[in-house]
Amino acid sequence: MSKNLSFILVISIILFSFAPLCFAQSDSVIATISVGSKPTALVYNPMNNKIYCANEKSNNVTIIDGHGDWVIATVGVGNKPLALAYNSINNKIYCANHKKYVTVIDGAGDSVIATVKVKDKPSALAYNPTNNKIYCANDKKYVTIIDGAGDSVIATVKVKDKSSTLAYNPTNNKIYCAHHKKYVTIIDGAGDSVIATVKVKDKSSALAYNPTNNKIYCAHHKKYVTIIDGAGDSVIATLKVKDKPSALAYNPTNNKIYCANKKRNIIVIDGAGDSVIATVKVGHEPLVLVYRPTNNRIYCANHKSDDVTVIDGAGDSVIATLAVGDKPLVLAYNPTNDKIYCANHHSSSVSVIGFGPHTAVEEDQETRAIRNFTLEQNYPNPFNPTTVIRYSISSAQSKHTTLEIYNVLGQKVRTLVDEPKTSGNHEVIWDGRDDQGNTVASGVHFYLLRVGEFTESKKMLLLK
Repeated sequence: MSKNLSFILVISIILFSFAPLCFAQSDSVIATISVGSKPTALVYNPMNNKIYCANEKSNNVTIIDGHGDWVIATVGVGNKPLALAYNSINNKIYCANHKKYVTVIDGAGDSVIATVKVKDKPSALAYNPTNNKIYCANDKKYVTIIDGAGDSVIATVKVKDKSSTLAYNPTNNKIYCAHHKKYVTIIDGAGDSVIATVKVKDKSSALAYNPTNNKIYCAHHKKYVTIIDGAGDSVIATLKVKDKPSALAYNPTNNKIYCANKKRNIIVIDGAGDSVIATVKVGHEPLVLVYRPTNNRIYCANHKSDDVTVIDGAGDSVIATLAVGDKPLVLAYNPTNDKIYCANHHSSSVSVIGFGPHTAVEEDQETRAIRNFTLEQNYPNPFNPTTVIRYSISSAQSKHTTLEIYNVLGQKVRTLVDEPKTSGNHEVIWDGRDDQGNTVASGVHFYLLRVGEFTESKKMLLLK
């Protein structure tokens, strides 16, 4: 084996070994990656720690290594790829192309394994892990449902109007399809039929799900957010917000919904009381939001000011403003390495936001030297239905400790520990259920341990 190859192999092993980091507190752009022309969508693959970037003009998907932030491969797909979704059961990536096709990429081998014909001009994708189905919304009043195992069309459901976005409700196994003209269509995840049509205020631009209160939030183009009951599919409230809302994000730590409006602000909504509790001024034309659970922050990409605003999820104040590439359009979170990826439409690049000035290896070595705990890999892994998580604390003083489970979207599903812990060995059994007692879907999950000011995470696989 050559010296260069040996060196690369050793570095790769080191990076993989130190993937679960003790997270730093400052945000900065740590890398800029050149991708295909006009990136439009990002999705994260937790099984292989990769980021997929769909490029509208070059008709391909760029695959980025989540550890080292370099390009692994470029895969040709159909004409004008606009949306991506990840299948956590079969480790596949689905890419909706604007002219009648969904391309399926193998998450391990990074090759195209299927092409599925759908209705004209697909515009959005959503994944249902309960039934292993992919939903593809099309511009012309249809949602195509694809089998996640066989990659064949199961059904084509006619909906109310042209679709703008999709969202999945895991509590009731429903798919919500927002339209251009004042309606949200609700599809049964098991039976593939329309079970309700809810009239809302105006054209829809975004959807978000609140698992704590089982609510769906629908942002409308003209100053409103409609809140829908996830069980009864009726309108609970309609809130007036600032002009032209463009994106929504849910904060599970504080049970808040963040609504980005194109006129330079974010409206913060209380998830329990359905009232506006704060207004945060951000950059020019915010278009997309993402939540980072490790330190409770919200990231807002601003399309016209070419920056990302970082917001504290507890106090709803701006922590930082980070310059990124030209015309940021979409964000994605990598929970394995605790990074935010920002696709810049005009500069055909992806900016990587990390935490602290050092490399992953340097950061880990320094923080491990002063922290006072060890987090072990869960056992068994993969598991069904229970697994054991062990950790140890060496601090002489009692430290407030939390151990939480997150899904691949960064949503908290279960709190296992939330109390002061003394030194010694500890173990917790997770039964594969969320805080409401519901069994979670198969696939990759993350467990996140906080001891005092330090944090570490690892991933695990639930198989049914």
